[in-house]
Amino acid sequence: MKRKGEKTRWRVFVIFTILLNMGLRRGELLILPVDTVKSSFDNRDQRTRYWLNVTENPYELDDVRYNKPSIKTAHSYRQIPVSESTAILVQSYIENCRGRPEHSFLINSQFNLPMSHEALTKLFSKISKHLSKATLKELEDRTGKTNITPHDLRHTCAVVFLNQLLTMGDSMDEALVKMRCFFGWSPSSDMPVRYARAVFEDRLANVWSKIFADQVEILRAIPRGL
Repeated sequence: MKRKGEKTRWRVFVIFTILLNMGLRRGELLILPVDTVKSSFDNRDQRTRYWLNVTENPYELDDVRYNKPSIKTAHSYRQIPVSESTAILVQSYIENCRGRPEHSFLINSQFNLPMSHEALTKLFSKISKHLSKATLKELEDRTGKTNITPHDLRHTCAVVFLNQLLTMGDSMDEALVKMRCFFGWSPSSDMPVRYARAVFEDRLANVWSKIFADQVEILRAIPRGL
């Protein structure tokens, strides 16, 4: 049997993995049912595929939480592909760390209750306090913030996702359409465009870094004494 501290670490790891890899909103994470990850064997590719449905919990008609999490808009209902490693991680958490609470929500609190908005916020606040000084300094320099939030992981997921789509050859228009579907934005939402700026800023920084590295190599190649 896993100890309390170990269960807490597993819970945090699962929360981070889901938010970072799937870009869920805070409320979407908190309403996921325990059987949220689905699977089916793909005969064409001869492998098992996993996915997650972002929808209301069909097993809970009366959520006891004061600040009830919910789906944000009609476009937020969606299906998201899940990697095999994430599916295995979630299942391991369910079997070994979640316990047997009297509710069907995936994310369980240490008190065997559905995790609340407030508890999730406090969890990230505690995590922020344990970051190294160097990490906190870089976080503040880059974002002006001294703590991380669940939405920060959604933001990171969006930037990485868009960068991957463009790297694989999608046009910007195609990438933005896929972004809206994946993150649950309406077809007219301009949210993906905001993340496009972050992607291009990062690519520009890489270009300047390459140029600087080339200049350093040139300087090193100049014979001493000249």
